[in-house]
Amino acid sequence: MMEPLNRAPRWARYALVHLIALALIAFWIWRANQPQPLADVPPDQARLQCVSYAPYYRPGESPLIPDFQVSRERIDADLARLARITDCVRLYSVDQGLYAVPELAGRHGLKVLVGAWIGGDLKKNDIELTQAIALANRHRDVVRGLIVGNEVLLRREQTEDAMRRYIERAQRETEVPVTYADVWEFWLKHRSLAASVDFATVHILPYWEDEPRAIDDAITHVTAVMDTMAAELGKPLLIGETGWPSLGKQRDGARPGLIEQARYLREFLLAAQARGWQYNVIEAYDQPWKRLLEGTVGGYWGVLDSHGHAKFGWHGALAARDDGATPLTAGAVGLALGVLIVLAARVRRSGAAAAYALSGALAGLIGWLQWEYLSLACRNPAEWLAMGAVALAGGLAWALLPFVMTGRARAAMAFAVRVLLFGLATGGLLLAVDGRYRDFPFLLFVLPTVQFGLAARWAGFDVMPRLPEARVFTLIAVAGSVIAWLVDWRNPQALGWALMAAVLAAAYLQKRSAAD
Repeated sequence: MMEPLNRAPRWARYALVHLIALALIAFWIWRANQPQPLADVPPDQARLQCVSYAPYYRPGESPLIPDFQVSRERIDADLARLARITDCVRLYSVDQGLYAVPELAGRHGLKVLVGAWIGGDLKKNDIELTQAIALANRHRDVVRGLIVGNEVLLRREQTEDAMRRYIERAQRETEVPVTYADVWEFWLKHRSLAASVDFATVHILPYWEDEPRAIDDAITHVTAVMDTMAAELGKPLLIGETGWPSLGKQRDGARPGLIEQARYLREFLLAAQARGWQYNVIEAYDQPWKRLLEGTVGGYWGVLDSHGHAKFGWHGALAARDDGATPLTAGAVGLALGVLIVLAARVRRSGAAAAYALSGALAGLIGWLQWEYLSLACRNPAEWLAMGAVALAGGLAWALLPFVMTGRARAAMAFAVRVLLFGLATGGLLLAVDGRYRDFPFLLFVLPTVQFGLAARWAGFDVMPRLPEARVFTLIAVAGSVIAWLVDWRNPQALGWALMAAVLAAAYLQKRSAAD
């Protein structure tokens, strides 16, 4: 008769937990590599009306760098590429070399929505608007419209009366159509501003709504907003920004992802064609610099990645990932590393050696996913140092287990645990107090959660050092993670993070029986 699982040998239980976790992650990766059916856009509709263009897609580039300048050659090459997918580009400023866009766009058969950036600095506003007006007048055959200010009222950098004065100045000094761009809610709050524009440029971003919309409801939401805006503003409408992020934090039911981005834009193009909407998609290229302002999600709204490659097509099935044999390689490397550690630790029991080596396959797979995550999410050296240290601490804690089980390397384990607990507490606290633009860093803590929070606990291994600061760190981590979930209680990622924090915290607080 088989022994009940809860009475099975400790290493068998340890191995079983890792095997289940390995199977679940492997299934998730396999599933993400399977093409998913999506709506097809007919070839004659698979061309964007207009797309936001910002040339800050290479490492270290940002409009926040005052002296940054984009070369004409760079702009010309970008516009040549964009001319293959769109008929128009939208600008947000004419500074930093972007004044060359209308002239170069005309060579490629592109129209331009010129943008004058309006902020809190009155002197800069005057210079920017003067240059934008002159540019619009010089290239009237190319410029579809002049957008005076982008989400200025949303940012509360100018009043409605001030924006009206800027718009009316543009109306007096140029012959091209003049508009202002803001999210639809702020157009409703300042609807009298519509009297000053030739058409209203409205931003509709279901992911960023105060009540985020899941992908299933996104197009229905856009339709409802457009109907409302048409009735309330009484002016022609341009959807000035719409799109979906391909990576980042889930908000409520709105989950970023490549499949979701492709689905939204395909369905949006079909809806726009059917309903006669005028629109501009945000955006042409992924913008890594936006991660500084909006977290990971801010950098991944482009229809092209930061290398200029299309992220998806307009017809046919699509897979979220294309990993090939990489996961198998990562797992095999981890397995081999587990064997080497078993040999180095002189583990003599065959069951213990086999169980730990198996856990190496999980460690290798997670290590590869961690590297991928850090490469996409880390915005500066400080984040690489902080998040990389947590990931390395999790790997170190895994590697030290066979040594700790034989009474060695306890000081090194204590160091790794301190880093993990501090990282967990910091993550929970930041999500609680400033969580809108922060990811749930699952991948940094998956391995220790499986190894110590589940496997070692069920197996009854007492391998965690008793640290005086552990209770404080775990209390902060759990409290912060629960608060983050309560703020976004319909978000399964938020709930998952809170549960992970609780499981991992318990691993360091509960006393265990002696090890085998």
